[in-house]
Amino acid sequence: MAVAVALLPLVGTLPAAANPLAPIWTGTYIGVHGGANWADVDVNALGSFDTTAATGGLHAGYNIGLGGLVVGIEGDASYNGADLGFSTAGGGSANLTSDWSGTIRGRVGVAAGPALLYATAGYAWSETTLSERTATGTKSSSSGSLDGVVYGVGAESYVLPNISLRLEALRFDYDSEKLSVSGAGNAVQEIDASDTVVRAGITFHLN
Repeated sequence: MAVAVALLPLVGTLPAAANPLAPIWTGTYIGVHGGANWADVDVNALGSFDTTAATGGLHAGYNIGLGGLVVGIEGDASYNGADLGFSTAGGGSANLTSDWSGTIRGRVGVAAGPALLYATAGYAWSETTLSERTATGTKSSSSGSLDGVVYGVGAESYVLPNISLRLEALRFDYDSEKLSVSGAGNAVQEIDASDTVVRAGITFHLN
């Protein structure tokens, strides 16, 4: 009994048990993500088209925690596999494909316990190929890069000391790109595209 009484003053000086989910946002991170991509494409003289495709890839970045505020920069690369087919004048056909895309974005968020709510915006690009086949069977293609802006919102939360899960929605607005092909009378098709992406991911924090 005397020993227990003697130890009582020490209880208040012992450190509190560490919260295993306590987020340490500052530092480098890498991760994987996947989701769905809804693309809307305008092709001059041919009309507007839309398609849905799966998307997935890698992301990496660096955060700085400033109390309850978190700022950072993130880059990602994603494989989309989007393939849009449509008819052309004169009985021909065409396919517009976009395989790879990427972004470089800033992030600003508010931390609440193990969770982070954030907004993001930056530069986006997408590799695009237009292939045409005339009614007589002549094939031609042209490739180019669509450049534009990306912006959106997301939520992220730690589930283990160095692992977090995220869900984000992003909007991509690309500048117009002219792709010249030898088919269809050496037509120059102007491509105006925009994407909406909803994706989930898992992130590994290296701090």
